[in-house]
Amino acid sequence: MRALIIASGGGHTGHALALAERLVDSGAMVDFVIPEGDRWSEEQVSRLGRVVARTPKFLDPGEGLAEGVLRLPGALLRSLARVPRGYDVAVASGSNHSIASGIAAWLKGARLVTIEATERFVEPSRAVRALSPISKLVALQWEEQRRFAPKGVVVGPLLGKLHYRVRDEGYVLVTAGSYGYRALFDAAAASGIRDRLVLQTGRVDPGPYVRAGLRAFSFSPELEDMIAGASVVVTHFGRTAVEAACKYGKPTVLAPNTEWVWMRNPVRMVEASMMAKRIGAVLLPPDQVTPEGVERAVEEAMKAKPAACDDGSVKLAQIITSWRR
Repeated sequence: MRALIIASGGGHTGHALALAERLVDSGAMVDFVIPEGDRWSEEQVSRLGRVVARTPKFLDPGEGLAEGVLRLPGALLRSLARVPRGYDVAVASGSNHSIASGIAAWLKGARLVTIEATERFVEPSRAVRALSPISKLVALQWEEQRRFAPKGVVVGPLLGKLHYRVRDEGYVLVTAGSYGYRALFDAAAASGIRDRLVLQTGRVDPGPYVRAGLRAFSFSPELEDMIAGASVVVTHFGRTAVEAACKYGKPTVLAPNTEWVWMRNPVRMVEASMMAKRIGAVLLPPDQVTPEGVERAVEEAMKAKPAACDDGSVKLAQIITSWRR
């Protein structure tokens, strides 16, 4: 079987990697489509297969929908030109980037699988809305997503293999993905736990934190290993929270990032609260992102018990490989 996986950056690339590992173990040949300029995704997926296309994103989380609508036709035309034929199945990993590339792969003969995003509990993502009508399967990660798509099958959260030994090295890892969360970093840096902090800042400049004597960096290929070694993980609303709590069993603080335009929708805050309950994390709302609030949430998380989850990537890979031609 030949599988084309659209690894759409950030947590969506995490979903893609989790599934790709299981497909490769099942004997499938896996190739990838990634966003243009996404070096982190390229480094991550290259250990499992070839990158055969780099296609444009038409909307970032920090942008309004109107900006993306204007770019969508161009993204679709470029995806049609770049996404190759010859695949039995194509997997859209759930972001806006997946839409144009998923349509292109489907038009070129691949059976399409669309993964619903980890953070969706109340309403479906744009990717599921757009791609569900042409998908053979919509892979859902939570029971709450079942009503989103008639073709939906709940497989569970896509966690992937446990690559690192779970241990406690005494630090508090604060990570907010590719875009970063300046208010959270500033609050943590001014809190009573600053001497235990490790900050992954994404697009936020780590320089001021480094100069203040903190361990801080923009990106690291060893982030998952750092999750495995942390005492507590403080992170934004997305895949990393699920990975920390459900995959590595870490006390987790979920801090929704309203510096993103996308997170300012009140529905997202409801979904963040639902995710926190699902994975046994402590919710840190934006109005409590203060030095005292961060410290209090970390202390509370250390008393909580993270949820245990089965790895949905195993079930999804089994379904896909059952379609072998």
